[in-house]
Amino acid sequence: MKVKTGRPALRTRQAAATREEILEVAMHMLSSGAHDSFSHESIARAAGMGARTVYRHFPDRAELLQALWLRLRDHTDIKFPACEEDVVSFVRSVFHAFDEHESVVRAVLSSAAGMEVRERGGVEGRRAFADSLSGLLAGFGATERARVIAVFVAIYSAPFWQLLRDRGGLTGAQAQEAAAWLIELLLDALRTTRKRNIYERTIKKKR
Repeated sequence: MKVKTGRPALRTRQAAATREEILEVAMHMLSSGAHDSFSHESIARAAGMGARTVYRHFPDRAELLQALWLRLRDHTDIKFPACEEDVVSFVRSVFHAFDEHESVVRAVLSSAAGMEVRERGGVEGRRAFADSLSGLLAGFGATERARVIAVFVAIYSAPFWQLLRDRGGLTGAQAQEAAAWLIELLLDALRTTRKRNIYERTIKKKR
């Protein structure tokens, strides 16, 4: 019996190409400042396709923004640090990516539908910092570890970048350095605390 191949694979490729075209058009619209008119219908008109097609790939605004955010991360290599040595340099690269794609980032931040995007980033960030800071956090209690990790995740976030830019009045480059400076202070404080904890445990053992 012959197994039919070709058409399903073709439909899969066509669907992937259509999805990518939708994201490309949506990214261009946000990057060009078309926030007010940004919708499934406006994306469909700009892409020369029916609104049903856009809805079929992205049933709601939240899914569309999530896909745009993931696409942005893939294209700019935004990621959380995997080890302690990368924590400072990575925050600069993350903030640089936010500056490069400011319109998309602000669209996610200003949209209620973008809440899910931010929540997913928080989960990923907590997991990443639990791993990358595991050496420094050894000996800390669960509550202390959670507090430290939460602070690092907050600094690495788009909302913190926005606060530095808007409320702090910093340029993109200044915001990068401010975040890196704060991260360095926190890391130094953790290293000092860890050394003190080790010293205190050593003294107790000798007694």
